[in-house]
Amino acid sequence: MEKHAYSAILCAIILSASLLGLNLPSPSKVSGQEIPREDTLIVSDAWGPPAGWNPMLPNTAWGTELMYPALFFYSTRDDVWIPYLAEGYKWVNKYTLEVTIRPQAKWWDGTPITAEDVVFTFELGKKYVIGWLSPFWDYLDSVTAVDERTVRFATSEEKLNYFQLVGLLHGVMILPKHRWAPIEEEYGQGIVSEFRDDDPAKIIGAGPYRLLTWTEDMWYYERVDDWWGRDIFGLPGPKYIAHKTFKDNVAAANGFEAGEVDACGHFFAKIYEMWEVKGLPIRTYYLNPPYYIGSGIIHLYINYAKYPLSDINVRRAIAYAIPYDALVSKAYFNYSVRSAPVPILHTIPGYAKWIDQDLIEQYGFEYDLEKAKQILDDANITDRDGDGVREMPDGTKLGTFTISVPYGWTDWMMMCNMIATNLQEIGIDCVTEFPDFTVWWDRLIKGQFDLMESWDGGMGFDHPWNSFRFVMDPRLTGPVGKDYPAGNWERYTNWEVTSLIDTIAKETDPTKLKEAYSELQEIFLRDLPAIPMFYGASWYEFRNDRWVGWPTEENPGWASPYMWNYPDNLPMFFHIVKAGETPTVPAWITEMQIPTSEILAGAAAAPEPLPEQLAPLEEIRSDITTLSENVDALSTKVDDLSTSMQEISSAISNLSTSLAGLTNLTTLIYALIVLQIITLIVAAAALMKK
Repeated sequence: MEKHAYSAILCAIILSASLLGLNLPSPSKVSGQEIPREDTLIVSDAWGPPAGWNPMLPNTAWGTELMYPALFFYSTRDDVWIPYLAEGYKWVNKYTLEVTIRPQAKWWDGTPITAEDVVFTFELGKKYVIGWLSPFWDYLDSVTAVDERTVRFATSEEKLNYFQLVGLLHGVMILPKHRWAPIEEEYGQGIVSEFRDDDPAKIIGAGPYRLLTWTEDMWYYERVDDWWGRDIFGLPGPKYIAHKTFKDNVAAANGFEAGEVDACGHFFAKIYEMWEVKGLPIRTYYLNPPYYIGSGIIHLYINYAKYPLSDINVRRAIAYAIPYDALVSKAYFNYSVRSAPVPILHTIPGYAKWIDQDLIEQYGFEYDLEKAKQILDDANITDRDGDGVREMPDGTKLGTFTISVPYGWTDWMMMCNMIATNLQEIGIDCVTEFPDFTVWWDRLIKGQFDLMESWDGGMGFDHPWNSFRFVMDPRLTGPVGKDYPAGNWERYTNWEVTSLIDTIAKETDPTKLKEAYSELQEIFLRDLPAIPMFYGASWYEFRNDRWVGWPTEENPGWASPYMWNYPDNLPMFFHIVKAGETPTVPAWITEMQIPTSEILAGAAAAPEPLPEQLAPLEEIRSDITTLSENVDALSTKVDDLSTSMQEISSAISNLSTSLAGLTNLTTLIYALIVLQIITLIVAAAALMKK
């Protein structure tokens, strides 16, 4: 007996060791040629070689987010959330949000994911400039670990911003402290710029995919079949996901048509011809115009720091000179529609409700060259010397100005030519320039430009607040020549805007929100810090010959809607399967959804924090809530145990009846009584352990 026991223990130790070895999936020593094409979903979305897989780099390699979990998934298309690393959340008070981590969550090496990992990650964003993380600290007082699985995000009356407090739930990749703390100690400030993390064998993540192998133009991720979320979410369809880069859009289009890649995130001219004319198994989200889901508003940014472009009459004349419908139909191939004259998405009812139609009628603008000329004439901005270019009343000429977008963005380049031609028509001297992206971007964030076409804050749970803030908030900008990448590139400075932006971020009353948004719209239409033109398309094309189950208007599935936005859009891969199989949207994608309205309603109903002298009671109040939840759970278990005891008692009674006719009846009855007593004692002991 003793020998067998020791053997069993030894076997258990060996088995445990082997299982621990499975927890950390060491990269296969394979090349891309050895990976089965039929098991690989290949995407083309990013340009250029991978910068590295360090999530803190300014430009991380495509797919890095597949390896690191966020607290929640978020769909901008549906405005709903799904708990990912988080098990749940609760509002402790109106300034404090608490998140509980799933008990199953583990890093690939078997180490549990804890609240300390979350705190460590956010502290990195406090110490170093990390684009997707650091801005949250403008609105946070602290991020603390309450216990091993509970993390608390706290703000204050001064910093309160519900959009930011809720926003940190998604898109923030949580990093393992036990791996990154030594790296931080070694690299210091260089952790956000020098450390590439390009050795697949050393990466420790927790997502369902890990980096397998890479080259300058193609890299592969392999599914982690024993990842911690398997029992909750299952496994995504593709065994491998790869990314392939092309030199330009033309090469990408040719590769896509040839089946070299299965999905893309690029602009392709006349995409509809791929299936209507060429008969290829290719689709976009919509089968008909606009083909793509809109992802935000594309504006014409006019430099407010440059005279005479800062003159409102010049800006309004330019607004009337833009051929909005032609931009969409001729240059954009009807991939979009014209936007409202304010930075609010009017095609989505949940956003459109904030538009003040009275202000649109009063200040709005349409394409009308004669009206543009009239505005300039009425302001005494005329061509005084007959050279075709108007002068301001002080003699300053209207030009030569430059309108610019990056070279290779052929649709936007065509738009610039169309706008420049019309500005020449109304007496504003304007030419086009198409530099390399890095040059264009550097000029944009430094405010060293005349006119540029670019995006805004996009759609999401915080729209339209995010778009107004992106375009108008003077805190996002500064002197020309210094880098301000976060927005307000045109250098618009109106401090009246800041109080409205801050008020909206703290308010939950719809009536008060409507009033504040109306005030912002009036300022926007009066000063025209930027000119909204059309909605930018979320580039997303796919083939159906190798993989099926892609999100479409007929079968929405999960979409974020920018299809390559991770971790948010990771659930999409859970309903993509090989061609020939039947795609099914997992039940958890619908059952776990939490609307943004529910989260914000919880914030509105949250109690005020206790006075400072009673602050210790805040912890007690939280503990009481937790205790109450535990008591409810215990009560349920007691009920279940009581039912089980009744079933055991009934079975014993039946057995007693069956044995009633046997000899030694008295002895058997005594034995049954003793057995029942033992059963009750065991049950009571189990209850006490609970």
